[in-house]
Amino acid sequence: MKTSKAQNNESIKTAPHYINRVTLAGHLGNAPEMREGCAVLSLATKRFWLKNDEWKEETEWHRVVAWGQLGEAVKSFAKGQYVLVEGQFKSHEYDKPVKAGRSNVTVKVRVWEIRASSIRKLVQKEKAEVAA
Repeated sequence: MKTSKAQNNESIKTAPHYINRVTLAGHLGNAPEMREGCAVLSLATKRFWLKNDEWKEETEWHRVVAWGQLGEAVKSFAKGQYVLVEGQFKSHEYDKPVKAGRSNVTVKVRVWEIRASSIRKLVQKEKAEVAA
């Protein structure tokens, strides 16, 4: 009868079966908002596609939170800067009071954000001018 490695008290080390990794490149919508212990950034990314021989675009806004030393390091960033953000998706819920007719109701709101592990300024190359 064969014995498995686990039965022989040998453990096989493998990578985790889950990955929560985000990499975004885009422009800051505002200067970072400094809060106690963190900086909150608004990052715009765009996607482009061709439809009926016409280019379309869509802007997506992302909430990025940088904690501790990283938050301190990005406080000098400015609106419009081109940055690369790496981190993880994180969600949390909060109760939000909403007026419904004459009464107030509380609803649960789920918010998604990127918890940054690194944020780097990028240099965007200028578009080459086409000579006529």
